[in-house]
Amino acid sequence: MNTNTQFPPRTIAIHSVGLLGGSIGLALMKSGFTGRIIGLSSLANIEKALELGCIDEGYPYDQLENVLQKCDILFLCSPITVICETIEALGKHTLPKNLIITDVGSTKSTIAETAAKTLPNHVHFIGGHPMAGSEKSGPAGSDPYLFQNAIYVLTPLTPEPEDIDREFARFLRKYLGCRDIFLKPDIHDIIAGTVSHVPHLLAVALVNLAQEIENKNPGTMQLAAGGFRDLTRIASAPFKMWHDVFLTNKKVIGPLLNDCIRTLTVMKENLDADTLEQSFTAAAETRTKIPIHHKGFITPLHEILVIAKDQPGVIAAISSTLSGHDINIKDIEVIKIREGEGGTIKLGFESDEIAQSAIKVLNARGFSAWERK
Repeated sequence: MNTNTQFPPRTIAIHSVGLLGGSIGLALMKSGFTGRIIGLSSLANIEKALELGCIDEGYPYDQLENVLQKCDILFLCSPITVICETIEALGKHTLPKNLIITDVGSTKSTIAETAAKTLPNHVHFIGGHPMAGSEKSGPAGSDPYLFQNAIYVLTPLTPEPEDIDREFARFLRKYLGCRDIFLKPDIHDIIAGTVSHVPHLLAVALVNLAQEIENKNPGTMQLAAGGFRDLTRIASAPFKMWHDVFLTNKKVIGPLLNDCIRTLTVMKENLDADTLEQSFTAAAETRTKIPIHHKGFITPLHEILVIAKDQPGVIAAISSTLSGHDINIKDIEVIKIREGEGGTIKLGFESDEIAQSAIKVLNARGFSAWERK
C-alpha cells in the first residue's frame, strides 16, 4: 500500500473518542498541530470531547465514509473486535487515495490480517499499540501527556517499514511525545503474550488459589499483603477490558501457558530435589535487564513510602494534601503499623514524575516520604 501523504497531515479523524482517542486529539492540540481534528463517536462523547478541546468537530459513527473524504489519517480507537469490524466496513467504502489508517489495539495479528485482506491498495495501513493507559475512561479522562515517553509500537504490514511508516513514526514522536518501535504483528503478540497476557492470567490464578486456601484455612487472605498483593495487583482488571485480548491472541497464549506449566513442573522437581538455586540465580540476573524507567506492556506503579503517626485522620491528611496539588493516588496500602506510635504507608502513582512531586509535597507538609526502591 503506497501513499504520498504529506506530513504533517491537514486533517485527522479519530474513530471512537474515548480515553485513548481523546488523549490523541488533546495531545495534538496542545503540541502545536495546526490541522483539523474530527471525532466520530457517540453523541455524549462528541459533546464532551468538544468541550475539552480534544477535537475541532464531531459526527456520529454513521458519517465515517463522508468524513474520510477530507482526511489524511484515520485513528481507530475502539476495542479490538470493533476495530476489525470497522476495517471490514471500510473495505466496502469508497476511500480517498493516500489515506493512512492506523489503530491502537493491544493485539496486532488479527487486526493486520483483517486490514491486509480487506483494505484497497490505494490506502496505507499501519498498526499501532501505545503503551499508555489510565484507570479513567471516556473523553473526560483525556490527558495530553498520556503518551509522553511511552513506547508506541508500530506494526507495518510489510516485512520492513516503508518511508511512509517512518514519517508517521516521526509525526507521533513530535506531537505525542512518545518513543516508537517497529515490530512485526506476530512478534508483537508473542511479546505481549509473554510479558502481559500470561502474567494477567497467572495473577488471576494465584488470587483464586489463595481464596481456595482461605476457604479451607480462614485467615489466609488477611495475611496476603506485601509481596502477594504487589504480585497480583493486575488481577483487579475487569474481564470486559481483557476479553478481546484473549480472544484475538489465544493462539499465542495457549502454547505459552503450556510452557509455563512445563516450567512449573521443572521447578516442582527442583523443589523436591533441593536444586532451586540455579532458577533463582538465573531469574535474578535476567530481572536486572528489565528497564525500570519507561512504560511496558503492564503499566507499572511508581511507589513511595510515608511515615505516619497512629492517629485519626492521618490518611485523610495525606490524601487531601496530595489532592490539593492535583496529585492522584493510584494505590494505597498500610504496610507497617505499631499501635499508638505510627507506621509506614505505601502510595502508588502513575509516573515517576508524579511520585517525585508527591514526595516534595508531603515532606513540605511535615511527613517523612521517600521513593520505594
